[in-house]
Amino acid sequence: MKSHDLLLEQLTEEEQKEFEILADRLIPRGWEEQLSSGKFAKLLQDYSDFHIDKNHADRKLKKFQEIGLIEIQKNSTATNGTQGRRLANTIKLKSFAYKGPLLTGEVPLDSILYIDRDADEKCRRELTLEKEVKESVPFIRVKAAKGMGKSSLLSRIGHYLEREKKEIVARVDLGTDAFGSDAFTDLEKLFYRFTEEVAAAFIKSIPGLEPPELQFAWNKYKPAGKNCTDYLEEHIFKRIAKKPKTLLIDGIDCILGKPTQTDFLLVLRTWNETKMKRVDRAEIIWPSVVIAYSTEPYPDANFKGSPLQNVGTPVELSEFTPESILNLAKIYGLNWDLSEVNRLMKLIGGHPSLVQRALYQVSQTDINLEELEEKATEITGPFSDYLLKDLELLQAPKNEQLRVCFLKIIQGERSNDAFAKFQLEKIGLIRVNGKEEAVSCELYKRFFEEYLG
Repeated sequence: MKSHDLLLEQLTEEEQKEFEILADRLIPRGWEEQLSSGKFAKLLQDYSDFHIDKNHADRKLKKFQEIGLIEIQKNSTATNGTQGRRLANTIKLKSFAYKGPLLTGEVPLDSILYIDRDADEKCRRELTLEKEVKESVPFIRVKAAKGMGKSSLLSRIGHYLEREKKEIVARVDLGTDAFGSDAFTDLEKLFYRFTEEVAAAFIKSIPGLEPPELQFAWNKYKPAGKNCTDYLEEHIFKRIAKKPKTLLIDGIDCILGKPTQTDFLLVLRTWNETKMKRVDRAEIIWPSVVIAYSTEPYPDANFKGSPLQNVGTPVELSEFTPESILNLAKIYGLNWDLSEVNRLMKLIGGHPSLVQRALYQVSQTDINLEELEEKATEITGPFSDYLLKDLELLQAPKNEQLRVCFLKIIQGERSNDAFAKFQLEKIGLIRVNGKEEAVSCELYKRFFEEYLG
């Protein structure tokens, strides 16, 4: 049994929950914080149906310290020069190991496993600075391969704007059953459902906003995109013109390569060019827009470039850095150093979903890093779902050009097929640095050497 588990055995089930609440508070703050017993009591109260007082919180902190889970550092410096008032004690987290489920899909807002990256700061900055200029409102395109954290980033953008900037935030996801697969082949259905979902999302955030029913405002003789734009402008955005607002659109990749793609993206482009910039001193009533889409469908759609080239601000999600992975390993309760992180990154790079899965496997099961490396390319191994999806893509007859190009790169040969390399890079299978290209990580090289060649 691992050392942290032995420490937890000295706590009751209720005390373990209270410790997790404390750890969830401290980890995002660098594993320590000035925290009084009173403040900890309020924190516990948020998760309890019973009254929690300062004395209860104080007893728990002392017990956590006695068994080695935390360190309490007393601070004696007076605050604001006030005599007799001491700073709250600094609580330092000494032992922790994540025991929750394997992360799949979007990372919950309250999860300690979310890692901030440059894209987070870039989005916050763009959404703040652009609005201060007041000559336009931001249009941001978040794009990356599967498993890179696009939806998780959208959630945090929305949370930040609502909490910190007091904005109205509406979110729509084209990948939900509200749309249905038939919408992506029928332009009228797509725009009708999209308008319906956008309107509903804003109505939910604004009490008293009661636009006319869409079915009565929809003009069957107008182009569907024009119907959508006119309804949102007249019945939603004009009514909240003075309020700061943002529209988040996830799942744009659902339309890529579909018959509705060109018309739908044209409407977004038109919004950016005509509705989201100041023209003739007219007030901008349109919300900021942040869209997210996977670059996985690029081969199926036969893209040779971005489908929204030169529209708004592109934001690409980067992989985790070695320092980020080291911090994450600590949260999983692994006593790693950079040499172990570098071994893991040689195997899978810094791909967020693969890193989370690897650390979960090593921390929650009986396998170590060496055994993970051995099992990594097995058909039933820890990364099999990612690998098999890409294998299916590359084996499709229509993707022979991609397959030939990728096999050359696996074998260390140069490929002159710029189009195929662009698509392989967007899938995440290769890295391109100037005129040099290489397989993204050892996992892909080993697996596809065996099953694709």
